[in-house]
Order: sequence, then structure tokens, then C-alpha cells
Amino acid sequence: MTREELYQSIYTHDTIYLPPHEEGTVPLEVSLGCSWHKCTFCDFARDTFQIHSLEKIEQSLRVLSSLRPEDSRMFFLGENVFCLSTERLLSIIELAYVYMPNLKEFAMYSRIDDILSKTDEDLLLLRKKGIEALHIGVESGSDSILAERKKGITSAQTVEALLRLDKAGIAYYLTVIPGLGGQTYSYMNAIETARMLNKVHPRNIWCLKLKLWEGTPLYKEAQNGSFDMMTPEQIIREERLLIQNLSVTDCLFEDTTVLDKYTIRGMLPEQKDVLLHAIDYLLGL
Repeated sequence: MTREELYQSIYTHDTIYLPPHEEGTVPLEVSLGCSWHKCTFCDFARDTFQIHSLEKIEQSLRVLSSLRPEDSRMFFLGENVFCLSTERLLSIIELAYVYMPNLKEFAMYSRIDDILSKTDEDLLLLRKKGIEALHIGVESGSDSILAERKKGITSAQTVEALLRLDKAGIAYYLTVIPGLGGQTYSYMNAIETARMLNKVHPRNIWCLKLKLWEGTPLYKEAQNGSFDMMTPEQIIREERLLIQNLSVTDCLFEDTTVLDKYTIRGMLPEQKDVLLHAIDYLLGL
């Protein structure tokens, strides 16, 4: 088999989505779909939720060990792989070490309730065994928006889970969605999201402007007029308000979707003014 054919043999889909800070990380497909699967805005969980068998995972590791034997970091693919039990995660990690002994770190997507379902001892053990970071879509700090969008968590639960990750030494990269509250709740989304983020210690805040995916419940709400979708300019103004109110430290803030064609990036708090000036320039202020 060619190198390309080997890769195709271990991934379900042709396109692999990795967070920006995991580009170059070797991806191991562990599950498909999302264990929650109820968020009204999400289009990334169309697969029926399933966890691959250890036999299938082991076969993928055999292939990856021949293709990328020197890699030191691995990303477990799946919408929220951290929902797996501690025992299953440890089994996969041990297998990974057998086939790829140069590995030192692991990362994956997680929901907040996946973290809360684990004990502090579980988190410490998983960190000790190599889980270095989780990528988490917190989306908003507003409880009313989270409830309306059926996220299944509250802002207080988010803070609790992330502070527990701090204690365990597991880093976290957070995604938030400007525009998720529509025009009506834009101010609230910015202020309450900033308030929540200021209570925790993210390594990275990644803003992704809301996109309406055809077929999702939120798309249907916009079509019937019950959700007042914001323009790209309104969304970046909301994001400006978010940045203004952030007091996080040692955190990279970035948005790769500004006005649908720009990227802004800067360290907080040192480059807050640079970010705000960049937005003002793009808005022509």
C-alpha cells in the first residue's frame, strides 16, 4: 500500500479536523460522533456516537508506527474522546506507548461534563500518564444562552471543571462563539463570557464566529425569524467587547474568522491594545 492508502485505511473521513495548536500532532481515531449530540448549532457531530474497539485502535497504531515513528505528541480524534472511562483511556495510552515509544504527550477534545464525571484522582493519573491538554468548546458564559442552545452545561460547571484541570496540571484550550446569542443577547454574551473566562486560566481562547449550518435546529430558527442572526461586523463588535473585558493572563487570544477573511492573534494581557486596535482598523474606526 502507498503512504496515502495507509492513511486512508485508518481514518473514517477524508478530512481530519485538528485544533490550530495541534497541527503536526499525529492523529489517532478513537471514536466517532459526540456523546451529547444535542447542541442546536453544531454540525460537527453528524456521525452516530461510537467508540472504536481496542483491536481497531491497535491496528491504527500499527499503521501510524510505520508512518510516523518519531512523533512525540498524539491527538485522540473524536468529538469528545475524554468521555471515555479512565480505564479505557489508560488502555489506549498504554497501547500507544507500545507501538510508538517516542510519545510523551496526548491531547483530545472534551466536553465540560466529561471532566466533571472524573474524580480528582482520575485527572491526576491521566496527567501522569501523558494527557497534557484538552480542547473544549465552552461557547458562552451566559447560562441562558447555553440553555437555549442546549449545551447541557452551566457557566458555574465550566469554571468548576477547568479549575479542577488546573489542580491536575492539565492545560486547556477553549473555544467561544461570538454571535451565539444573536443580536438580542449580543451584549450579554460578550460580558458574561468574559466574566466566566476571567475566573479560569486558559492557555488559549479561540473565537469562532457563529456559522449557521443547514439542517441544524438553529438554522431553522434563523429561517423562521426566531433567531436574529448577526452580521460579520456586528459579531466582531461583540468580540471587541469581549476582549475589552478580559483580564486573563498568559493566554493566546485568536480569531481566524474575523469578517469572514481575517485572522487576529495576540497574547493577553500584553497585546490587548494591539488586538483592539486591529479590530478598530478593520471596522474603519
